[in-house]
Amino acid sequence: YPERDIALLQVSYRSMLRVLEISKLTLEDVLAIDGTLQQTITLRKVGTKNHKGGKAFFSHPDLRSAVSTYVQIRSNISTSSRELFISQKGTPFSSNSMSRLFTTLYQRANAYGCTSHTGRRSGASNLMKSGANIYQIKSILRHENIQTTARYIEEDEETLAQLIRNV
Repeated sequence: YPERDIALLQVSYRSMLRVLEISKLTLEDVLAIDGTLQQTITLRKVGTKNHKGGKAFFSHPDLRSAVSTYVQIRSNISTSSRELFISQKGTPFSSNSMSRLFTTLYQRANAYGCTSHTGRRSGASNLMKSGANIYQIKSILRHENIQTTARYIEEDEETLAQLIRNV
């Protein structure tokens, strides 16, 4: 399922969802009534950390393309599952089985040490590099505490050097 796997990686990195949230997404969550992919996804409380719900943004063109392609292919699979992402058997993923799938995908790409949270953390760091402030990133990640968000941000030498050049 290469199209599924690409869509999974895009959702993890571009929307910065947790693996639990990705595993609980349904077709109804992401598709508008006319069958098009929504830009803003309402996360149901049942599929989020601490059952708080929230919003996710499916606005990046690469994410939209990958998920749309996968949804078209998924529509040809015989399954009664309404979850967006399904296994090769047509069954929904648990968060644990999806987490293992992420690890496998990263290992196939020779990215050892990556986890299901890698896309979320990398997305947050890249948002900071692109000019987002920590409060915006906190909102996107749906963190309660700004210190949690700060732990996600990875600074690299090039970014720090650029800051000094701009003083």
